Amino acid sequence: MQGKGERKIVSSKDVARLAGCSQSTVSRVLNRPESVHPDKRERVLQAIEALQYKPNMAARSLVAKQTYTIALISGTLRNDFFAESTDRIVEYARKQGYRTIVYFESEGSLGDILAQVRSYKVDGILISCMKLEDPHYEAFATCGIPCIWFNRRHKRGGNYISMDNITAASMLTRHLLDLGHRSIAYLSGHRDISTLDERWTGFEAAMQDAGVPIAEDQVHFLDPEDSAIQKLTWKLMQRLTPPTALVCGHDELAIVCMDALLSMGLRIPEDVSVAGFDDIRMSGHQAIQLTSVGQHRFDMGEVAAEQLIALMHAEAGKEQSVIQFRCKPELFVRKSTGPVRTEQEKARNGRI
Repeated sequence: MQGKGERKIVSSKDVARLAGCSQSTVSRVLNRPESVHPDKRERVLQAIEALQYKPNMAARSLVAKQTYTIALISGTLRNDFFAESTDRIVEYARKQGYRTIVYFESEGSLGDILAQVRSYKVDGILISCMKLEDPHYEAFATCGIPCIWFNRRHKRGGNYISMDNITAASMLTRHLLDLGHRSIAYLSGHRDISTLDERWTGFEAAMQDAGVPIAEDQVHFLDPEDSAIQKLTWKLMQRLTPPTALVCGHDELAIVCMDALLSMGLRIPEDVSVAGFDDIRMSGHQAIQLTSVGQHRFDMGEVAAEQLIALMHAEAGKEQSVIQFRCKPELFVRKSTGPVRTEQEKARNGRI
């Protein structure tokens, strides 16, 4: 008999009743979510959340020989791209009946994190913080757990989901060239990360195709600390002939540059244009309006989670194709970029 104040134990029968389905459907959502129609699966998940149903994970794991857990090893949340991706991955995995354990690269070496991940016996791993020549690649590739890299890749390939960064950089550079810019500075984090290496390759190729020389003193690869970015921005813009445009390796860096430019009394884009990559949510804010290249037709984190779950459910012992998917980029032109202005035009607009 249930005593006063005691909470009733919720069963799968209660979930089935609220969702308007059978107990077997609830079981399939928990154990083989891909076998249930998305609409019905969502009703069951909503009922589970409403009733705060806690399935017996230990029993479930013993029956299915799975933990229904994936590990996400993410880049720093100081970059909004990783914060937004983490949110989408966790939500997508939840809807598929999986929980997500999130680790951050600041928590230790990838080798240490892999040891922790293996101790939890996760079913799959998503990684967004591996460098081009990271020595831990082999350990992950041979750990016996399905792995997919997203937004980054190792030079040896493997399974990865990324944006087509070379095309993205070419699109962004051509946009500035079409506006008349020829003195374009390039600011980025270091090229030991595939994403940033590819973006530089695309920028360099677009400039060469247009016959526009790249001044060595306008190319800078630096640690992504706000103080270093601000200092470099001031240095560039105090030259006798400052650049007319800044291409930044990602939006977070671009927004710090914009803050430094405004603190100098410069106008964006009248005095200098600024553009970035990833099109994070903040870039579209009405107070920022940063021109950026991103991809929203396919959410990279969600695609990576979807492909990982498919890989986890692949038939054991069957040889699997390598997953290498590049999301098509889109250019989002906003108010941070504009045509080059002559000194006379700047004077007419009140700067001189």
